[in-house]
Amino acid sequence: MAMTEDFGARLERLEHHFAELADAMNRPSTQPSADPLARISLAAWLKVSGPTFAVMVFGFTLLWNAQQTTNAQMLELSRTTGRLEGAIERLESSMEQLDGSIHGLRDAVRVLSERVDRLES
Repeated sequence: MAMTEDFGARLERLEHHFAELADAMNRPSTQPSADPLARISLAAWLKVSGPTFAVMVFGFTLLWNAQQTTNAQMLELSRTTGRLEGAIERLESSMEQLDGSIHGLRDAVRVLSERVDRLES
């Protein structure tokens, strides 16, 4: 609750400062060469622009960290995909070898069956 009130007070002060700036900008200058922005002190300018700049830096930092995390996850995903593709290729090679062995066993069983048939007759 206190944070909400503090935030509300800060927002009211910021609105007040902006209103003062708008009034100063809209008022005709008493000195023709005087720039209304030159009358704003550095401290007042920092009070107005400081929070905005801090939020921009914080937002950029969050965005940067999220991007780095996403890049790391994508890199790990591509590595995992590569490992899985390698495992699938090895499995397919083993399956082909097993298929060849089964065909060899079939041929051997057929030859043995033919010999048994000849021996029986």
